[in-house]
Amino acid sequence: MNKTETARKWLKQALHDLVMAEKNITIEGFDIAAFLSHQAVEKLLKALFIIQGQKPPGIHYIDEPAKMLNLSDELLLYIYELSADYTISRYPDASELVPYEHYDKNLAIQKVTSAQKIFELLKDSYREFIEDNYNA
Repeated sequence: MNKTETARKWLKQALHDLVMAEKNITIEGFDIAAFLSHQAVEKLLKALFIIQGQKPPGIHYIDEPAKMLNLSDELLLYIYELSADYTISRYPDASELVPYEHYDKNLAIQKVTSAQKIFELLKDSYREFIEDNYNA
């Protein structure tokens, strides 16, 4: 598979994860919305590595890959907003509360909004790799 097809696959899944994050707010899956927001951004960053002809790092924390991509300070603020959600949204012992108690609607909306902002700010970096039926 060539670089373009590989990047497209990562981007399609990233966009799907972002849509699923949004939908989980409507069913009160606030912890899942936070997790999928993180996942969407992680996959977007991995796609950007591929687009640049690099192998994506095999880590799940998004702050390090973001720094490796030399993203702007504005983007890094949104990245930091989501970074801990990889752990907190999934593991009952990662914070004082279990994940579904940790996240409420407002926090989930904040997480999804941060992910959406990251996608919007990076749109010019990936737009040409997305097929017409994936309007990102």
